[in-house]
Amino acid sequence: MIYLHVPFCGSFCTYCDFYSEICRSRQAFNEYADAVIAEIRDRRKELEMNMSAQDAVNTLYIGGGTPSVLPLDVLSRIVGAVSQTERLSLVTEQLSLVTEPVEVTTQTELFDEFTVEVNPEDIVEKGREYVRGLLALGVNRISMGIQSFNDDILRWMNRRHDAGNAVKAFHILRESGVRNISIDLIFGISQLTDETWKDTIGKALELSPEHISAYQLSIEEGSALAKMVADGRYVEASEEQCRRQYDILCRCLGRSGYHHYEISNFAKPGFEAVHNSAYWRRAPYIGLGPGAHSLTGNVRSWNSQELPHRQQDETSSCNPDRISSCNPDSTSCQTSSRNLDVISSCNSGLSSRQTSSRNPSGKLATYSRNFETLSPEDIRVERIMLSLRTDKGLKATELYSLTDSTVVDALLSEGALERQGASIRIPESRLFTSDEIVRELI
Repeated sequence: MIYLHVPFCGSFCTYCDFYSEICRSRQAFNEYADAVIAEIRDRRKELEMNMSAQDAVNTLYIGGGTPSVLPLDVLSRIVGAVSQTERLSLVTEQLSLVTEPVEVTTQTELFDEFTVEVNPEDIVEKGREYVRGLLALGVNRISMGIQSFNDDILRWMNRRHDAGNAVKAFHILRESGVRNISIDLIFGISQLTDETWKDTIGKALELSPEHISAYQLSIEEGSALAKMVADGRYVEASEEQCRRQYDILCRCLGRSGYHHYEISNFAKPGFEAVHNSAYWRRAPYIGLGPGAHSLTGNVRSWNSQELPHRQQDETSSCNPDRISSCNPDSTSCQTSSRNLDVISSCNSGLSSRQTSSRNPSGKLATYSRNFETLSPEDIRVERIMLSLRTDKGLKATELYSLTDSTVVDALLSEGALERQGASIRIPESRLFTSDEIVRELI
């Protein structure tokens, strides 16, 4: 289970606090690929152990940032390096830039699930050849950040596409042979009316994607939105409005046959995200690239956020003033794909160690890494928080062993929890208040 963070964007969205740079420089892209490939080489043993572990999940998720800003040949170099780990030794040739239609075969499918995040404007600009190139690299799932089908909302978000191009991009993906498409939507924006939200859901359903992720807008430290709130230029949506729009979402997607398998995620049967589902089970994972996190047993590590080779380099090919970065000391600092509602363990009071390596020029050859050892209490809390996000919940015996049984019984009696076979979960009708329920349990 591998997550690769691509730190480049064409612009910053109003709400985003993930680490990224506004950049479309070929030099910067190649430097980034060099650094990731060096990291893969340095961490090869760790990657092999992760892939061969008993509970290993054979997935690759490339998120950002905006991975679709990268040219195919740059992605190809990185995927080629990953493919040379022991479990993937059957496919060791360097994949090259694909400009012609490609018939995808099982030999190019390096992973059970290989997801790449894209933005609509990149797909419209680059077209079918680019998408077919992604498929030739082994990509078998695309996650596209649409967010809304309302142009006023998209402009407010500072998105670079409009509703028309979102639809066009979806059709390009489908006509190019992508059989598993996930789209992202956002609700809980103060100026988003219930009718506009229903219209967005309706337009999404007309496209019939295999998967829909829908997130409530949150105000993240370091984002443009946080500054707008501080300056009095934006007033948060009320809890009642957010609850109403979440209920509309659940009702509309449920009627259309989507399985609500996690708080923010809905899928047609059989299209639940393998990578994200493993994350919610606390399966081990490797994070590559700037700011990415890894988890092996009770050890979590995270990469530095700066881009190697370009530190203190006056010839840097991207503007260092155009960087979006969350506060590394905050409890929301974990860099992740947009499809994961992550928990971070970079909280204060934990001792950590740091490693890094340098090339002959003295510049960092790859990312410095910080490590922390999770306590049994950390693991207990994560296990409850992550499992109860999902419709599978936790085995009743495990939940009773992890928390106060009288609290569990009280929540069951009031309907905040429910039994599902041998497991206990939060019913869909109470998912909107899941944070409060989990707080009582931990």
